[in-house]
Amino acid sequence: MFFVMPIAPFTLEPMPTTVFGPGTSSALAEQIRPHGSRAFVVTDAGVLGAGIVEPITDALAAQDMEWTVFSGVDPNPTDMNVAAGVDALAAFGLEGTVVVLIGGGSVMDCGKYIAMAAPSGVTDSSMAFAPDLDGDDKIDFATLMPGSMPTAPGLPTIAVPTTSGTASETNGGGLITDTATQRKLTFTSPDVRPKSIILDPLLTVGLPSRATAACGMDVLTHALEAFTSNANHPLADAQALHAISMVAENLPAAVADGTDIDARSAMQIASHLAGRAFSSGPLLGLIHATGHPISAQFHIAHGQTLSTMMPHVMRFNRDVVADRYAQVGAALGVAADADAAIAAVEALSVTVGTNLSLSDLGATADDIAGLTTDALRDLIILNTPRYPTRSEVFELFTAAL
Repeated sequence: MFFVMPIAPFTLEPMPTTVFGPGTSSALAEQIRPHGSRAFVVTDAGVLGAGIVEPITDALAAQDMEWTVFSGVDPNPTDMNVAAGVDALAAFGLEGTVVVLIGGGSVMDCGKYIAMAAPSGVTDSSMAFAPDLDGDDKIDFATLMPGSMPTAPGLPTIAVPTTSGTASETNGGGLITDTATQRKLTFTSPDVRPKSIILDPLLTVGLPSRATAACGMDVLTHALEAFTSNANHPLADAQALHAISMVAENLPAAVADGTDIDARSAMQIASHLAGRAFSSGPLLGLIHATGHPISAQFHIAHGQTLSTMMPHVMRFNRDVVADRYAQVGAALGVAADADAAIAAVEALSVTVGTNLSLSDLGATADDIAGLTTDALRDLIILNTPRYPTRSEVFELFTAAL
């Protein structure tokens, strides 16, 4: 079924060294040394408070490696977090420093931006894309250039994810919220794509069930959108479909019992597979474009906003990608049918507790116009299989309300 249509050209870049296994985070120093001699650890208060960072930094100290910890990252990282992080990194010193990202997607996005911005002395969101719309309510490429560009290479990064969701370890991009506009802005730099990735499922064991569920639905969205992107390709297809199967089989168990290391391990691999799929090209779409402004405006977990929007966007896309949704249905363990796939996604959301409406997240009808504009000018919308009009995006948010 994958090769009925001609295969468009695509390019795959080499992936970084990836180490998987319980306890592998204790060998962080081995991954740092090829790239530097000092560690600037970026994390957040929750990860720090959970006791996840201390054993890792203890292992660094035991191997005579200098380190410091910056934990000032919010759940949806902002330009203010960036400014504080750049200042802390400058005080620690850039020479020989590797930025180590220990946390979920917010930590990784913020840490990558800090690693990109600090050598250039940038302390705001001006290195991110903030496009406006043209007369047809589509991205105006004339407004795409960031306000500032790097004047020096970014620092090397190493990623140690503590959630199974964003897969931010697989790429050099991310999202930063501009506090003045409350808009999530995309950035990317090959310099800060992690040089090494450590997947230690033990680090995910303490994640609460609600966060586990939201992160798991993020994995599902990554795989679903990579598989149905207008830039999809066979290698991403294989990774995405396998990730979907692993989510269906393991997310309910991981949510029900956070100490189930087999389910935690499987979800970490599923997250990484989905990340490799969408990072092998610009392979995300309208679910992410509509989810981003919700999390920016209402400070809701990214995976939850995607879960809220996913069935509505799937119905919108259904007729364009019905054959692919049928394969998604089979991967989810139901009938190979587009409607069955949508129903299975909704059922999974009920099972894990992410079946919340937009109003449950704090939005009202008065918010929809602003959410619509922000969704339309999110760069991720460019590869959605069915490009929406303003009124169609408005209707999607209204349906989710």
